[in-house]
Amino acid sequence: MSHTSSARDANLLGATALAVADRLAAAPRDAAVLALDDWLAGASVEVLARVVALTHSGTVRLADRLESERLLERRPGADARSVAVYLTVAGHAEAGRLRAAREATLHELLAPVGAGREPFVAGLEAVLSALTAAGAAPRRTCRLCDAHACGHPDRCPVTLAARH
Repeated sequence: MSHTSSARDANLLGATALAVADRLAAAPRDAAVLALDDWLAGASVEVLARVVALTHSGTVRLADRLESERLLERRPGADARSVAVYLTVAGHAEAGRLRAAREATLHELLAPVGAGREPFVAGLEAVLSALTAAGAAPRRTCRLCDAHACGHPDRCPVTLAARH
């Protein structure tokens, strides 16, 4: 059976995506800490649950664990029935550690691209835009992102696609 170069390209993308995901090994805990360090600060448990892809009860248990680690604190939410979650000083420090480790891994993974980096990044932007336009949840997609490094909100392909 003969495979087309298109099938090969798709297979390479799939294998690369899985290998990168394995290298980042982002547990819901890490995603929660990174997101709460920036754009998700003060979110409700319900919003956090959607970002980290856990059930409500699973997210409550995650918040309990983060609170027991002294990384998270609960405060009154927007209404009497809700609770907002924020990182503590220790939580922000943990987010910095996680972000630095993630950045180092991603730089290492980008190194082999070399001189072809500009078109490669343009391709990444196009894929992210298309995924967002096709319904990928921006907060879920960007749960590990450093929004400032990405140029959010003016240059981030996910944010730009979500606006349209």
